[in-house]
Amino acid sequence: MSTSFTPLFPGMLLDAAARFAQDNETTKDFAGTDPVREMGWTCTLVPEEAGGVGGTLSDLASIVVGLATHGVHLPVIETCAVAPLLLQAANADTSARWLEAVCEGSAKIAPLTSLSASLDEVALTAKQLDIGYALTGEVKGVDVSLAATHHLVPALLQGSGETALFLVDHEHMPAPGATYRTMEGRRSADFRLDGLTVPAVACIARGAAVDSAIGQADNAALLLTAADTVAALATLIEQTVKHLQERRQFGVALASFQVLRHRTADMYVRYLCAKGLLMHAFQEHERGAADLRRTLRLMKVALAETARLCAEGAIQMHGGMGVSEEVLATRMAQRLLASEFRYGDRMAHASRLLYSPTEAAAADAAACGMSHVARSSS
Repeated sequence: MSTSFTPLFPGMLLDAAARFAQDNETTKDFAGTDPVREMGWTCTLVPEEAGGVGGTLSDLASIVVGLATHGVHLPVIETCAVAPLLLQAANADTSARWLEAVCEGSAKIAPLTSLSASLDEVALTAKQLDIGYALTGEVKGVDVSLAATHHLVPALLQGSGETALFLVDHEHMPAPGATYRTMEGRRSADFRLDGLTVPAVACIARGAAVDSAIGQADNAALLLTAADTVAALATLIEQTVKHLQERRQFGVALASFQVLRHRTADMYVRYLCAKGLLMHAFQEHERGAADLRRTLRLMKVALAETARLCAEGAIQMHGGMGVSEEVLATRMAQRLLASEFRYGDRMAHASRLLYSPTEAAAADAAACGMSHVARSSS
């Protein structure tokens, strides 16, 4: 029983990320450190004229895959993709200034967005005042794995209904209402803003520019989450095959049982299909396909089903060891199950595919208990 897994995004970035992840495979909390910025990964998507690397989403995917292969959790997607892409909604001078600060390390910017919702589901509202704006609402499940000096906060402007983007100092933010660990072990928190007053200069962009930036950031988040899923799936299968070859029952290796061989083969075929979907989606993104959003939604639905089936199968084939977090395969299974709910679960994306934009927005709002304002970018 053997399998073959070629690197999804080979190169030096993948090798560096994999080495870092291997050295920190047992690290559960990076509090007090900032490996994402120390490794220079925050500069990956930043244009060269702003002091960055000018890399592509495939370059950032190499880092995501390297970490996922060894089960390390770091907010690379949020810090290195979502934040820089949202910043580009601001005017050229403002965007360049803050992107340079990000690359220099003088600013640590993180999005104040939910891990479990699409970025276009804006949870906050902003009321314009004489002295600035008042932000109100609740954002649940924000990644707080690493310290931040500033937060990018999307909000809907009362009256006009436009989407605005605010850059808020961390010192001005209220303390989170609750902090906890997610299924896969990420540190998260819920933030409630009750009329948080920010100066007018905190609004760095509004209108179509923000909507466009949110759409690009959401696409990037879906793609990179898919890369994480496929990489974790490969490791899960490798660990499962290794377990079946080493574990013995009735005097023979578990790998000799035909039913287990068939189940592993099914997992491997599903992995190959998932890999094909991922690479196709990246190609569609690179060529700027008009129906990219539909492709990403279909990929999300398909990968979520594959991830859940493979995760459950691996846990069953590991037996009692499958519920121990000391086992890498178990941590991979947790990662795969959690990935289904990152940036919208499969049911939310399926609803966007099945209904018109107006109907999908209403369905999303009902599913979220009216806690989000759904804005379809289909």
